[in-house]
Amino acid sequence: SAIAERLGVSTMPVRAALKRLEGDGLVRVLARRGTVVAPLELDDIEEIQAIRWGIEGLAARLGAEACTDADAAAMRGHLERIREASAARDMDAYLDATYDLEDTCYAAAGRPRLVATVRHYRRAALRYVRVVVGTRPELEVAPAEWFLDAAAARDGARTERLIQEQILRLLALIADRMAAGPPWPGEETTGPRSPG
Repeated sequence: SAIAERLGVSTMPVRAALKRLEGDGLVRVLARRGTVVAPLELDDIEEIQAIRWGIEGLAARLGAEACTDADAAAMRGHLERIREASAARDMDAYLDATYDLEDTCYAAAGRPRLVATVRHYRRAALRYVRVVVGTRPELEVAPAEWFLDAAAARDGARTERLIQEQILRLLALIADRMAAGPPWPGEETTGPRSPG
């Protein structure tokens, strides 16, 4: 394949990488056309966010109920990173710190498969976050503060509700931005692109 030649590797790792990207919904394999970048579609992000609403809600509730003082202290450290990234308008650092804060709560539940599932669907949503919402200049800190306060108080129901509200809010922002139509940064108006 052209990708393998360009990278100077055999075709096996390229096929494995493309299979993983396909599993994550980032590329599509089309008969006689090869592999193309999956387009941004409202149906796709609606499904992803619906799944996240359920599994992250469960992870947040269980994690908050099992949250220790050490977990809360770690989350406070991540919150400080969120504040710094927000002030610097650094989307990558902001997302990393936000996910670290949430994952600290989720991991407290002691359910690694649940956390792995959360991360899988978060990755699936990430391209929508980066491409559509990533153009927004403000990176809010308050939702992370509320989430931390609820988790540190071991209030599972409130922690669950807060993360679910954030997931629905993000979906509404994405839907509004997509309704405005392309082009979005990195997205062609003609549909799928070849990855390279």
